[in-house]
Amino acid sequence: MLLCLAASLIAVSLLAIRWYPLFLLLYGCMYFFQAPVMPLSDSLTLEESLPFSRIRKWGAVGFALGVFGSGRLAAMIGLETIFWFYSICFFLSALLLMLMTGSRGSVRQSVRQKKTGSYRMLLRDKRLMQLILCTFFVGGTNVANNTYFSFLYIEGGGTIAGVGIVMLLMVGSEAPFMQWSARLAGRFSLEKTILGAIGVSVIRFFIYSLEPSYIILALLFFMQGAVNGIILVEFVRYVNLLAPSGHEGMAVAMYYALGSNGSAIVCQLIGGAALDRFGPGGVYFFFAAFNLIGLILYLIFGLQKKSKKEREKRLTEGKKFGNIDKLSGEAAESTRERRNGPKKRG
Repeated sequence: MLLCLAASLIAVSLLAIRWYPLFLLLYGCMYFFQAPVMPLSDSLTLEESLPFSRIRKWGAVGFALGVFGSGRLAAMIGLETIFWFYSICFFLSALLLMLMTGSRGSVRQSVRQKKTGSYRMLLRDKRLMQLILCTFFVGGTNVANNTYFSFLYIEGGGTIAGVGIVMLLMVGSEAPFMQWSARLAGRFSLEKTILGAIGVSVIRFFIYSLEPSYIILALLFFMQGAVNGIILVEFVRYVNLLAPSGHEGMAVAMYYALGSNGSAIVCQLIGGAALDRFGPGGVYFFFAAFNLIGLILYLIFGLQKKSKKEREKRLTEGKKFGNIDKLSGEAAESTRERRNGPKKRG
């Protein structure tokens, strides 16, 4: 709640800044408070054993509507409206969190105990570190794509207005795939579902590197959903599954720091240099190669297979997957009901 309030207040203050170094400093401070919101939200959702994929999809819906709504407002009123839009959204988030906290009372002692731990223990977990290394070669390219896709689309004959519509379709397609990710993981296993998503990402960026026409780019909008809609959910669940007991929140935070934000910085930096020298096709060839490295490492480390530790943790923490394997929350419950009949209510 405090993180959301701080980010909201700083966003409004940026409107009054006219000196670029100060603007850059405050913008960095705003992101400092914004960045932990997503990993903390994901950690709390997992700790409460809530249906993660069904909750996480609303983040994709909010992002799609936010991009579309802020873009329309910026076009009609002016670019400064995006800061008001950002500030209001984070303030409303803080308000909702305050209401939720008040309705549920104090945080459970068990949750507090789970937040104690050491990063040293995480670093000693070989399989977890292997997974986070693989995420480094996958997560950042899909974030950087939001920056460089417009260059590719316009190079292929599209318009600026068309970019906004296609981006809305691309981001919007993530929500249904997030909804389906638990079922896919239940059918093929979480590990193999992630493997498939990484493979789709390699193919997608290789096609982009050929600089196809804007029509083909628009028709392939669903591929973003097939990639981001799965890895944004299942990577977090896999990290949570591999993390030592009591260290799940720290493991998710490490994943976001290295596998998402750290990777995005590298991809943005190298992508900019590739754009200047080779054009949009060169950017996406680098993205495809970067993802391919992640895919190869994933196979070399054997992350597509279940380990003994994972099986034991699923059993001890009630994450029973069997035919229920990898189904989250509500999907698992519906499977139990089909087997045993619905619970009696009275």
